[in-house]
Amino acid sequence: MELPEHERRAHREAFRKMSLAQKAEYIFAYYKLPLVLAFIALVAVGSVLHQRLTTKDALLYVGMANVSVNEEAERVLTSDYVEATGRNTRDQEVYLYRDLYLSDAEETLDHQYSYASRLKLLATIDAQQLDVIIMSRQSYDLLSHSDYLMDLSGVSGIPDTLIGRLESNDVIIEDNDLELKLGEAQSYEATTKQATNAIDISGLGPFQDFSDDVYLGFIGNTPRLDEALSYLEHITR
Repeated sequence: MELPEHERRAHREAFRKMSLAQKAEYIFAYYKLPLVLAFIALVAVGSVLHQRLTTKDALLYVGMANVSVNEEAERVLTSDYVEATGRNTRDQEVYLYRDLYLSDAEETLDHQYSYASRLKLLATIDAQQLDVIIMSRQSYDLLSHSDYLMDLSGVSGIPDTLIGRLESNDVIIEDNDLELKLGEAQSYEATTKQATNAIDISGLGPFQDFSDDVYLGFIGNTPRLDEALSYLEHITR
């Protein structure tokens, strides 16, 4: 209900005579709910604006499986590629999944870490948010056996200098791994095929000083194959 004019004047006069602390207490007591709602709305708007201003478009999603690099090499694998293709690093990026660990070891710690990495890989592959995978020999074997890697034998656009570095590996079509774990089979059996599904990039680009072999593969369902081929050429120069 609206107050009469003389009462409103009395309230204004009383408010003017209050100390600063009393005014703050009065405002908070009588306008607490509108102030809280305004603050929530301000935080929400600020959050949306921050996300829009800081989120970058991913040109490519790259995973590092059992391979780690220093800061300089990581720059070659990420921002250097964006700049080399004439894009703006403030708006676009190569999204890098670091520290993926894959192993078939049964030790508790290794097994749990590997299991978490496999779940992450499955989620990103299913969401088509993994295009290129850089791998150790062990992780290459595991990813090839699981049929995650694209067969490169029919892919055009691979640089001529890398054709001699194409690698073939087994792909498991079917096996009795589950039956073996359940005790329903005495020995492991599998039906496999050979696929040319990786490139040996050891000693190239940011991997020049690596003592171990390094392989690169494309994920089978990547929707960014042309970008992946451009990336391959860039990091192996």
